[in-house]
Amino acid sequence: MKRKVLLGYCLILISWAYCASSEENLKTEKSITLGVVEFPPLVIKEPDSSRCHGVAIDATVAILTKMNYHVLVECMPPARLFERVKTGKVDVTINVRGTSALDQNATFIDAPFVYLSIVLLHNGQLADDKSISAIRGYDYLGIRQALQQEGFEFFDMPTSSDAIHLFDVGRTSYLISYKQPYQFYTESLGSRLVEVSISDKLTVPSYFAVSNHSRYKDELVDSLNLVTTHISDSTILESYRSANK
Repeated sequence: MKRKVLLGYCLILISWAYCASSEENLKTEKSITLGVVEFPPLVIKEPDSSRCHGVAIDATVAILTKMNYHVLVECMPPARLFERVKTGKVDVTINVRGTSALDQNATFIDAPFVYLSIVLLHNGQLADDKSISAIRGYDYLGIRQALQQEGFEFFDMPTSSDAIHLFDVGRTSYLISYKQPYQFYTESLGSRLVEVSISDKLTVPSYFAVSNHSRYKDELVDSLNLVTTHISDSTILESYRSANK
């Protein structure tokens, strides 16, 4: 009988110690939200789902996990992302500096995440009516405003794939896009267009951006700057790829 009582007492102690350890882990591991937009091949939206995957997510989650954060990933259209950053519901995202909807509501990390190229495409088989497809909420670092002043009429779509598709089916004469998603689209699905001219407009770095309204804003900015300041490659993404070959 005494042995049973002693065994039960030991089990209670073990259970208490396990719960205390789990509670301590929860206290030290902070939950944050990483907000991303569809940006293939770096961020690819899964069909019939709101989930995304891709190397940009993998690299970011790996860095934040090493910093002892539990990371929840949310994939959404740009306009919704900017609103969630503004309210602090998204703690971290990746974007270029100069995005008017984001700049006043986020603090950018010093090290570049990856370089992105903006291109202007024209369907030579259509009349030059200056109709152009683009992503809603993107000003393309002032290029949108410059094109509007030239008389372009914008047809805004929720995602990069939607904007590219609108151009590819001949609904607009022009497309303003980042080069990587356009190349991924045409390489994956092919293109209906046979006469497309591409003009390089701008190549810019993107960065981690921490919401100014995140409860962990200061420590995230300081920690991300600290862990990325000594990367040997030109960008954070290149460093991640080199380490995971």
